[in-house]
Amino acid sequence: MSRVFGLRGADVQDRWCRLVRAASSSPTALGFVQSDGSTRSLAVGLGVDGDAFLRNLRTWGARRPPIVATVESKGKKAASIVQVPLLTAWLLWVADARSVVYRGMQGYIGADRIRQVAVTLIAHGEPPPAEKALLPLDADRLIRLASSS
Repeated sequence: MSRVFGLRGADVQDRWCRLVRAASSSPTALGFVQSDGSTRSLAVGLGVDGDAFLRNLRTWGARRPPIVATVESKGKKAASIVQVPLLTAWLLWVADARSVVYRGMQGYIGADRIRQVAVTLIAHGEPPPAEKALLPLDADRLIRLASSS
């Protein structure tokens, strides 16, 4: 994943991994990390250097498409929220795709194939498919296209 986003250096990759881990730490996280206080206090909560984390967030947010989105409010009730948009999109897609399985709809990919599609496309930095109900042929095509790039 770090290669896909061009994240160089062990420290940068470590900060990215800690952010993504926190953004996926619970079913309700959905790709978001929130902290009461500043972004610097969020960095402390993640166990990373605050200055370097702030620089990384600015760099990651300036990319096209951005790999993070950050909002910070100041004042007595200061708060900081960081989103990893690709993670949010994938978590929602997997939930939608699994809902097709659990509704008992026939002919569509099952939970194992959903995982395979997600793992393959995420490893190549691809967004989730637009369609949540994939046929096996569609899943094969997506995996083949992602693997050949």
